[in-house]
Amino acid sequence: MKAITTITKYLIWLLLSVFSGMGWMRIELGKPIVATGFFSILNGLDKSIIIWIGGFIGLISFIPFVLIDLFYIQRKIGTKLNQNITRILSVFILTAIVTLIHYVLEFILNWI
Repeated sequence: MKAITTITKYLIWLLLSVFSGMGWMRIELGKPIVATGFFSILNGLDKSIIIWIGGFIGLISFIPFVLIDLFYIQRKIGTKLNQNITRILSVFILTAIVTLIHYVLEFILNWI
């Protein structure tokens, strides 16, 4: 039973991480531009980029989150409230770091 609750908790944190990645991609892309005429076919491209790239960024940031959670948060922080606050902050900070790395690699260094 403990394994099921642990898997459920990590699935919830995975969803939060993926949605956080999508949020950071929304911030990075900015307001979508609405095209008219022939190029109106490409209007949904912003949403698909947010879903795919943001979801991938969320998945990548989830891996170090699990390691931080297992080896630091559960062992060093005593109360459940402080653990949850630290988890939420670590998800947002890790996702911001991965998004920054993505931005640097794609736009500054042209490696992606």
